[in-house]
Amino acid sequence: QTYEYRVTAGSSATQPQTFTTVAATPLENGGFDNWSTTGTGNRVLYQPWGEGQQSFWDTGNRGATTVGASNSTYADEGGRRYANLQSKYIVIKFAAGNIFTGSYVETYGTNGVLSFGRPFTSFPTKLRFEYKYKTSPINRMGGEWKNAWGNYIKREMYENMKGQPDSCSVYIALADWEPVTYKGIECPYLIHTRPSELHLFNPNDEHIIAFAQMTVGHDVNQWTTET
Repeated sequence: QTYEYRVTAGSSATQPQTFTTVAATPLENGGFDNWSTTGTGNRVLYQPWGEGQQSFWDTGNRGATTVGASNSTYADEGGRRYANLQSKYIVIKFAAGNIFTGSYVETYGTNGVLSFGRPFTSFPTKLRFEYKYKTSPINRMGGEWKNAWGNYIKREMYENMKGQPDSCSVYIALADWEPVTYKGIECPYLIHTRPSELHLFNPNDEHIIAFAQMTVGHDVNQWTTET
């Protein structure tokens, strides 16, 4: 929208000037209506973009489907579609239901490498969404891992959280990251989930312009709007 304005002081006024606001950019596939699938059987890969469309969101499903089924899918209720994100144990590893702006780059062992974020040139002030949530008690704290000598070691992590309710988390971040290139792919922010090369999102990163998060650890049975 273009506006015209003057600055006045007493009986004096400047010549009219104009400014134009930035377009209100909708969040692409913000209703999670568009999905496509590839593969067959128990390893169908669910993708949060329509057939033939460019991706804006992605999930960890490409990692999950190397050993089992997608755990971040969609469901329909009352004529509307929504992202159905389930955390579950998939054959050999616990996988959290997730969806994020960016792309899944590759599976590294049993871990993922992700490109986090999408370029955005508007000026959002808030994220508003509707959600439901079903929690369950935490009953897995770690697993077994193989050391350099090939021996399996039992690793119990976060033992004090056993029996506590699991929580869901939604967050939005704006940043001025400098893209990095990983195997020929330009990534706004590179995520490694492999423990030996762990590099996760840090809300205290010096490049973060704005950050907000919601965490809920109890059942929310009705569709609830959160801002």
